[in-house]
Amino acid sequence: MATVQQELLPSKGTELESVVPRKVSDDDKLVEYDALLLDRFLDILRDLHGEDIRQTVQDCYELSAEYEGKHKTEKLEELGNMLTGLDAGDSIVIAKSFSHMLNLANLAEEVQIAYRRRIKLLKKGDFADENSAITESDIEETFKRLVTELKKFPQEVFDALKNQTVDLVLTAHPTQSIRRSLLQKHGRIRNCLTQLYAKDITPDDKQELDEALQREIQAAFRTDEIRSSPPTPQDEMRAGMSYFHETIWKGVPKFLRRVDTALKNTGINERVPYNAPLIQFSSWMGGDRDGNPRVSPEVTRDVCLLARMMAANLYFSQIEDLMFELSMWHCNDELRVRADELHVSSRRDAKHYIEFWKQIPPNEPYRVILGDVRDKLYNTRKRAR
Repeated sequence: MATVQQELLPSKGTELESVVPRKVSDDDKLVEYDALLLDRFLDILRDLHGEDIRQTVQDCYELSAEYEGKHKTEKLEELGNMLTGLDAGDSIVIAKSFSHMLNLANLAEEVQIAYRRRIKLLKKGDFADENSAITESDIEETFKRLVTELKKFPQEVFDALKNQTVDLVLTAHPTQSIRRSLLQKHGRIRNCLTQLYAKDITPDDKQELDEALQREIQAAFRTDEIRSSPPTPQDEMRAGMSYFHETIWKGVPKFLRRVDTALKNTGINERVPYNAPLIQFSSWMGGDRDGNPRVSPEVTRDVCLLARMMAANLYFSQIEDLMFELSMWHCNDELRVRADELHVSSRRDAKHYIEFWKQIPPNEPYRVILGDVRDKLYNTRKRAR
């Protein structure tokens, strides 16, 4: 495995920068991110499959980049000859390598976009060009354009915003093949890369993060990308709920807080009402009748019930956390009223779920899940007293 240097990190990957197509300006980090991830991956590939495979992948990469950058047809022909001369086993490894490299390139781009947004917010300046402004416009910039360029009153913007809804539909499609475990590994790679380039990172932290990055890259490469069998409707629902748990559950409140901040900076001193459905979600999971033989009325019922149980667990967990936080502070009257409202609401929901629980046959697995939810609520109410 490659080791970390004090500065990040003159390496084999940097030798490839001259052939990487320049999609961004020199002050961006994308080329640097790409080079680091590619370097780490090539070292891992050599350890797993030998120097010959590593060199072949690097040669193919360089030929592809040269063709894209200079459009020399002889480079494309050279690349074709190299690929057609491979045996079947090596072809599979190299194809998997390039698929993995594409994933890494996408992750580098995501980190780079986030970096540019942070820099823009810190500098409070304009993007270098109009294309970047269009693709990376933030909420506050959009509001200010409505006010300054389209001559809308701030109150007009606020009234229109709180009365609109974006409905995001979670689809369930049998060709969805990316495994949840691989998506989680990609998320950890993204986090490692972001932290590696933090300004306040220490040398020891840098080394530990780089080692973690190498582990995650290798784990992702050794994880099968394609499911061995089509997902069941229940699998689709679990995958969809995992997005809620890992992304949407925290992402939507963060987005709404950002909207409130943008409104304030635009001259609007009101917050978006709590009951304004700016973002709501729908789902086809377990209910898609478009030619899926696995979906039946019974399956739809099971999927809906399981989804409700998982959602209830999320809410109860959040209520417990909130109660713990409130118990640690001297709450003002407003917080105390809201806490009381929350406990009243939780008791009402509990009554609904407990009645539902009694209707489920004793041998149903969902009765066990719902029983766990009931017990959690009981313990939460007991502590509240």
